[in-house]
Amino acid sequence: MYHRRSLLVVLLVTLLLCATLAQERLTEQERRGRSLYRRGESATGRPVTTTLGDDSLTLPAATLPCANCHGADGKGKPEGGVIPTELTWASLTKPYGHTHPAGRVHPAFIEQSLERAIVEGIDPAGNKLSPAMPKYQMARADMADLLAYLRRLADDRDPGITDHSITVGTLLPTSGAMAETGQAMRDVLMAYFTELNQQGGLYHRRIELKVATPEQAPQWLATESIFALVGPLTAGAEQEIAALVSREEMPLIGPSTFAPLITTPPERHTFYLFTGLHEQVRALAQFAAQSPRTKAALIVEEDARTKEMAAAMESQCQQLGWKTVQQLAYARGQLQARALVNRLKQEGIEAIFFLGASGDEKVLLDEATKLNYMPWFYLPGALASRALLTAVPNIRQKIYLAYPTIPTDQTPAARAEFRALLARHNITLRHTAAQLSAYVAAKLFAEVVKRAGRELTREKLITALEGLYEFDTGLTPRLTFGPNRRCGACGAHIITFDRTKKAFIPAGNWISLTP
Repeated sequence: MYHRRSLLVVLLVTLLLCATLAQERLTEQERRGRSLYRRGESATGRPVTTTLGDDSLTLPAATLPCANCHGADGKGKPEGGVIPTELTWASLTKPYGHTHPAGRVHPAFIEQSLERAIVEGIDPAGNKLSPAMPKYQMARADMADLLAYLRRLADDRDPGITDHSITVGTLLPTSGAMAETGQAMRDVLMAYFTELNQQGGLYHRRIELKVATPEQAPQWLATESIFALVGPLTAGAEQEIAALVSREEMPLIGPSTFAPLITTPPERHTFYLFTGLHEQVRALAQFAAQSPRTKAALIVEEDARTKEMAAAMESQCQQLGWKTVQQLAYARGQLQARALVNRLKQEGIEAIFFLGASGDEKVLLDEATKLNYMPWFYLPGALASRALLTAVPNIRQKIYLAYPTIPTDQTPAARAEFRALLARHNITLRHTAAQLSAYVAAKLFAEVVKRAGRELTREKLITALEGLYEFDTGLTPRLTFGPNRRCGACGAHIITFDRTKKAFIPAGNWISLTP
């Protein structure tokens, strides 16, 4: 009997928790309304405009969203002698009506009178609102969304943040080939936030880190109270994770991936530290175009990712002045190196851009060496196998590799600080690039929280990120973001092998790319 009662109690608590979570989450209509309230943007892309004063100037509503004056909480923030009306539904509809400081009196709002106030600037008594109050024009469906959100405004708070803590999450694999990398990144994130908390946290809030695997992300992000994702490993799940954080309107800072989704316009919630393979190949093409060569080939392993990159590369090479650009594809595991090299040599190909499997480039170059064929060879560093890097002194071709960051980006002080953190927490330096990525993502998060201020919201965090310019991490190229820029270090280093020094060296200046 006691056991049955215990089970009943557990079930009731679970049902109440689920009901609470369901109540806290906005409906799709309320989400669309929040976009209008906070950013002045229709979630469907419909135009929303605003006018001030005599209506002589029409502006996009994004320049004067409601939250600018009334605040994310709707309670209004006095500024310049203007005291905005509180927009929580309880305040708007209080039965005894409103008496404003300037003497304007009117009864409570209902939906129709509130819509009229928003569109025409007239209160329920027929009085004109303050000249400081903009008038908005939007589609009927958007107005319905906005009103639906105003009903929930007082209860809408970003998850994962309290007066005493900020809960951040990360997504890291715990099994398979990437499990060790995931553990190395987790150790660094845990160490960084532990020490940040020991120093007092951020505005006296502790940073709590929660960890899940990428496979758990859909359910986990929908139910856990997470303020932002920091330094996850999203390789192979870029689109799925980006779609999830967009739906949850959750900032994602510093995901580790070779294929960042750099789009126009950008996905507003995701901020990448570095370029991916696509952009690195663009940098290689830009670098190669500095020398007078006319015939190039793209060697591509047949899959959707590399085909897309090769198509973009082919277009860019032609724009940069290459007269002939061939695209030669091979199936996975079926590189016919000798036949391919013979063809390239016979056709007089002067430059090869490689987008194949790691290890295949070494096989290709070995065959080229046997045939005394010495083209210029370009590939992203992530596709270069260890065998190639160790064999470079014996290869006669001129080889160039692109990397988003290299050791010379690191200052001695920052390098020492990073290594000291690892030493204090008994963390082995392994999977160094991934560990550095996690560390810089955590450091970036701390910086933008400081800039966003004590009254932290997700929207303020995104705004702080968009205002970040030339942020010096001490370990990477300087990071810059903006309203239309979601890649912090948008470019690549090009390196080559110096046979005299027997070392890899920069082949020129940093290649900067247009985001």
